[in-house]
Amino acid sequence: MRAKADAFVSRASRMTNFGRMQDLRVDAAPRERTYIRFNVNVTSGDVQHVSLLLWSRTRSRAGYQVRLVEDAWRERGITFANAPVLSLDYVASGPLKAGAWKAVDITMLTDEKSGGDDYLSLALTTASAKGLDLASRETGLHGPRLVVERGGGREGSLPTEPQG
Repeated sequence: MRAKADAFVSRASRMTNFGRMQDLRVDAAPRERTYIRFNVNVTSGDVQHVSLLLWSRTRSRAGYQVRLVEDAWRERGITFANAPVLSLDYVASGPLKAGAWKAVDITMLTDEKSGGDDYLSLALTTASAKGLDLASRETGLHGPRLVVERGGGREGSLPTEPQG
């Protein structure tokens, strides 16, 4: 399934909203974080596996960390100054290739999600001062995806590249 909201926030521009950009930025210096929300309930049913798929525009050895976000935020309202707190636990993406999809198994994070909310909100951070760019939902085909595998099958879809 496709993301319902995404944005990045920047410490260098604490009050600026970057919710309608084509890129999602993650950087340690200056600190930039990305927030992504999917409308899905991962606390009910027989969830067996959850994967986050992101299209990387840049190459990175360090990659990013995926963290859970419990508090609500709005795509056109989030800024560094009002961004919700992130979980301490994370799942690392590993290295990224430029111009390629990266699938990250985030099942461990969804196991920790509390309540029966009908959304899953995630944040991306990195320890690297070499920033990375990911495609936002505004890019269409390369926007963030979530694949939820339940006992009865798969929700969401894997991206396919147009044949040319």
